[in-house]
Amino acid sequence: MTKYIALAKATHWPQALAMVTLATVASFLVGQHGIQLLFVALATAFGQASVGWVNDYVDARIDKTRKNKPTVRYGLNPRSLRIPIVTTLILLVPFSFLAAGIVGGFASILAVGSAQIYNLYLSRTIWSWLPYAVSFALLPVFVFQSKPNPEYPCWQLMLLSPAVGVIAHIFNALPDLEIDKKANLGGMVVSLGRTKSVVLLVVLSLLVLSLLSLLIIAS
Repeated sequence: MTKYIALAKATHWPQALAMVTLATVASFLVGQHGIQLLFVALATAFGQASVGWVNDYVDARIDKTRKNKPTVRYGLNPRSLRIPIVTTLILLVPFSFLAAGIVGGFASILAVGSAQIYNLYLSRTIWSWLPYAVSFALLPVFVFQSKPNPEYPCWQLMLLSPAVGVIAHIFNALPDLEIDKKANLGGMVVSLGRTKSVVLLVVLSLLVLSLLSLLIIAS
């Protein structure tokens, strides 16, 4: 039972659940119902689980000093994440296409691929924000292509989404800022520091609010 709890926690379940809920509710609001809505939820869940597990697998050595991490707190062997990672990545592909067709399916797969590039290559660099921006930009494409009559999102939403992604990255990174600094780990937030990161957070939030206003006016 402890192993399954550790596996669940290693998905970074609060963030994963938030993304699954966002994608599913958004798909429902644009007109998706029934089994297709389930496919949207499953595709998003498989993608998010794989991202969380790869993150903990890659960071297992670093996380030895962080007692709240599943690989430490529950003694989860990082190698035991390999099969779940491969399984969810395999399942991601058919469910993405079932949920949103060819274009939306590729958007879903590319969004997860972008997040995995973050895990494997960019998380400790100044470019750590970029995969968040790309993945969040692809989310509305996935959602709107899941509609009974597929279409593309409006330009306001395509500008708003990557900004929300960078905001999410800053929120995610700020709590670990001091720990990452002491461990000589990089990342955009570490490079900018707390003050500049908060200023960027405010600026992006204002941009998102402005784009939301334009979206509401346009609708």
